[in-house]
Amino acid sequence: MNIGYIGGGPISNFHLPALIHNNFNVQSIGSTEGSERCLNTASRFNLTKAYCKGGWEEVIDNEVDAFCICIDTSATPEILLKTLDKNKPILVEKPIGWKLNQLESISRHPNVNNLFVAYNRRFYDCVQILKSKCENSEGGTININIPDSIPGIRQFLVNGCHMIDLLRYLAGDFLIKSKSIRFSENTKDIKSISALCFNEKWDINLIAHSLIPSNFCITVNTEKQVYELKPIEKLNLYKGLEILEPTQEEPLRRYNPKIIKSFVETSKYKPGFDLMYKNFKTFIKQGVSDIYCSFDDAQKTLETCWDLIDYEISNEFSDFHKK
Repeated sequence: MNIGYIGGGPISNFHLPALIHNNFNVQSIGSTEGSERCLNTASRFNLTKAYCKGGWEEVIDNEVDAFCICIDTSATPEILLKTLDKNKPILVEKPIGWKLNQLESISRHPNVNNLFVAYNRRFYDCVQILKSKCENSEGGTININIPDSIPGIRQFLVNGCHMIDLLRYLAGDFLIKSKSIRFSENTKDIKSISALCFNEKWDINLIAHSLIPSNFCITVNTEKQVYELKPIEKLNLYKGLEILEPTQEEPLRRYNPKIIKSFVETSKYKPGFDLMYKNFKTFIKQGVSDIYCSFDDAQKTLETCWDLIDYEISNEFSDFHKK
């Protein structure tokens, strides 16, 4: 299966090995015209003969079975629209665009259903186990923690979109009941978000905060069990409590949740990427696959991110806006 690959930056070090492992033939690779970085990437993966000096426009002029667009989000919408004209399946890096109006223009393209959006964390084995547990439960509560080492709206969209996509994937669409946003006077940008959300099955408590010593976490409390992704690459299943009575060394009574199973993500490739490309191959052949993020899913995720961010004083603090 022949692929036209658009990209050459650091993320290509994860995409190209998984592509090659899944027996895709990278027939052409390019980014900007004459890009030395893309040429170096091509050389590193023995793809020098596939390198397109003319850049991404030369890539999409080649006859291939599908395309991959793995570039900086700022450039994705323009290149994606031109690639959609070729009417081929396209795997595109998330979140496709920063602004909602960029996705609106893509949504009107007649070939928009050709898109397979690379939210790779959907493809973690741990996430697949948790999704099955969520689907087969009666519901309950979900706590989600979204920390970051860099403050700001843009950064929340860069990393937070992964977590919002996972939350939607596990729990389904939800409504925001209430939210609170705090801003940094020093950086003039968003500092933290807290929100209460819900749907018919789940009550959701969401916290996003910058510059705190914490990790991504999703905790699902349902019936008599607790399922916790922390970090996303590790899933613990808890049931029951171990009660430890006070001792001289530990004078407090302790209630420790019992771990009944643990799963840790293991892969030769970046987690999720191998299974993602297996599913992309099925998508190319059949137009659907067992696991994938459609354009509609990606658009709803970006809309949810902006619904959490959008606040009447946001524009006073940041030059990164919704439109």
